[in-house]
Amino acid sequence: MTTVSRQSPALGPFDFAREAYELVRDTAPRLFAVVEEYRLGTEDADAFVVAWGLAYDDGAAEAVAVEGSRRWSLAAAENILRYFGRTEDLSARLVWLPALAPSADADTPAPSRAA
Repeated sequence: MTTVSRQSPALGPFDFAREAYELVRDTAPRLFAVVEEYRLGTEDADAFVVAWGLAYDDGAAEAVAVEGSRRWSLAAAENILRYFGRTEDLSARLVWLPALAPSADADTPAPSRAA
């Protein structure tokens, strides 16, 4: 099946797997981590990932704690910071992961799993 008429033979066949991949890539939420930083500016400074989250195009976000079962639905990803880092030597910040670049294998869909 092609997406163009026979009058345009230069275009190749419609690649549904590629279209699906591009749809997923283009609409994927952004991934972030909540990092708590302890004793910044000292020799004992340390940091821990305490939650992971997804931020959507409309600004809303979802987050889940690394330990335990706490989950948050947020109007904005930055709102998660009010739940962490509330002492003098402890602060929290968001660390955004870069969007995944298409890999060389992106043109080839993963093989389907046998049921």
